[in-house]
Amino acid sequence: MVKKGLIYGIVFVLTISSTTLHLGSVTEGSYESQSAAFVRSPKPSGLDSLVTAYDHYLQNAVDSLKSPGAAVALVYRGEILLLKGYGVKRAGELDAVDMHTVFRLGSVSKGFASVLTGIIVEEGTVDWNDKVKNYLNTFTMRDTAAANKLTIKHILSQTTGLPEHTYTDMLDNGYEYENIKNALSNVPVIAKPGKIYTYQNVAYSLISDVLYTATGKDYNNLLRDKIFGPLRMQDASTDYATFFYHPNTANPHLSMGSSWKVKPKNSRYYSVSPASGINASASDMANWLLALTGYYPEVLHWKTIEEIAQHAIETPRKAAYRRNWKDLGQTYYGLGWRVFNLNGHDIVYHGGYVEGFRSEIAFDPESKIGIVVLFNSNTPMASQCVPKFINSFLDNCSLPELTPLYTDKL
Repeated sequence: MVKKGLIYGIVFVLTISSTTLHLGSVTEGSYESQSAAFVRSPKPSGLDSLVTAYDHYLQNAVDSLKSPGAAVALVYRGEILLLKGYGVKRAGELDAVDMHTVFRLGSVSKGFASVLTGIIVEEGTVDWNDKVKNYLNTFTMRDTAAANKLTIKHILSQTTGLPEHTYTDMLDNGYEYENIKNALSNVPVIAKPGKIYTYQNVAYSLISDVLYTATGKDYNNLLRDKIFGPLRMQDASTDYATFFYHPNTANPHLSMGSSWKVKPKNSRYYSVSPASGINASASDMANWLLALTGYYPEVLHWKTIEEIAQHAIETPRKAAYRRNWKDLGQTYYGLGWRVFNLNGHDIVYHGGYVEGFRSEIAFDPESKIGIVVLFNSNTPMASQCVPKFINSFLDNCSLPELTPLYTDKL
């Protein structure tokens, strides 16, 4: 959250329905006192104007009905530069999206699972290379040797050796994870663990069972205790009932020609919380970005940030990636995150979709820039909005000399 007395940087006021714009620094007393080791650098030249232009870009997109609503959080080296809602929660109504409006994150939830695991690793309870069988002694795969070799890192790097999207169709049809996971033993293994990339939702969610066995705590409770609570993600949740009854939630929409059709909220995918079960607001995601870029070290250590951003496995360079990301080199999957190499520079990224919602997030571990955009629709512009900002940032913002974030990295 932002203390008004400590806001500085670019300041301008927009009064658009009940939307909210925040620009400035994040220096709550407890955050500042626990993060005294960081050294704030001046903002790059051109960043202020880039943020202003990007705000106008999103506003114009919603005004032109490219989505009923949206929300954005944008941070740079400990400052929240833009935190705002656009448009409406439900097409045809006037209730405006604000920074606390809750959206479903879809697969952007995967990054929380890997970070949570990293926190448990830092505590010494598990290790990235631990065998899954050490925690789930009844777990089996059709290939016994593969089951015996499968590690935590294999789950989180999407290298289990199972076919792409194994049993995701069952999740789409409303089946619960608990009724699906044991059927993984019936699926032919197409490669040894660690050898190829095959995107998963069901197998990815095995991490919840591993962490439960290791800690004795439910995965969703661990998220609240280790991430949501410490990062003051006050609107975040992991269940359908909380989302359904929350007084400030966005409604999902699907495109119907030139208009948007409101869809009922549904409970699909909440049973695979690590893969796709988180609800959150732009305000929540601003704090999440601050942690990912190194500014809540008491919650998230730099070693975990480096671990999740590794080049664990090379992935195909999809046409949409090549089209939207400038100077795209190799693409990888890290641990719960994609890693895109842009002209020798790594950007850590993920997108998410559940019916009627799109979410996009990216951060740069080197420059400490981070952005998330949330939509209450299946708008195609979701694939373009984050690359648009990151490409412009890398092209137009001359970076100051970067200073180490922690004294233990000197």
